[in-house]
Amino acid sequence: MKRCATAALALVLPSFAHAYTLTVGAGPMDDQPSRFAEIDIGGSRFTEQQGTSTAKAAGETSTFGLKDMDSDTRLRTEDTLSQLGARKEGDHIIVSLPGDVLFDFDKSDIRADARPVLSKLASVLEAMPKVSVAIIGHTDSKGADDYNQRLSQDRAESVEVWLTDLGVASSFTTEGKGESSPVAPNALAAGSDNPEGRQKNRRVEFIIGGNP
Repeated sequence: MKRCATAALALVLPSFAHAYTLTVGAGPMDDQPSRFAEIDIGGSRFTEQQGTSTAKAAGETSTFGLKDMDSDTRLRTEDTLSQLGARKEGDHIIVSLPGDVLFDFDKSDIRADARPVLSKLASVLEAMPKVSVAIIGHTDSKGADDYNQRLSQDRAESVEVWLTDLGVASSFTTEGKGESSPVAPNALAAGSDNPEGRQKNRRVEFIIGGNP
């Protein structure tokens, strides 16, 4: 499904870095609501990284290959991308956010406490208004294949609507891949369940620069 947003964004965010952590209760991971809170950095499953951009002065090569922006905007954007754990792959910048941070279990509505991290992503896209962005939803392997595909598509579309309503002017495409592209094993070698692996697989990826 393809949709295009053409509104303008006027978003001002604090310049200091926070630490956001996903915490999970002691019960089964699928049944525990995640909490996305502003706390000290610790050994959590999702921690916003401190800015680590290596391009510190005007004229230096951009860590993420950013172009067509002044040096202050570039450094600020690279710092935010570093906080979000972004990585560069070829001509694309990829940001992967945990599904348990963005959504409640089995839901596609954006969690209220996920808005700060999405606002940071919006500030990155605001600095690159002409870029295309592919939003791709992923699930773990629990449940029927067709249900997981629909859920992942619904989640990708939900994020697109949220960013568009905020005024992000990027050209978006959305796709749901269900359980077809895991980044970790859903089960251990002996065949038993792997909750940590399944949690990693529940995610939404943002491919800045469009589909590879």
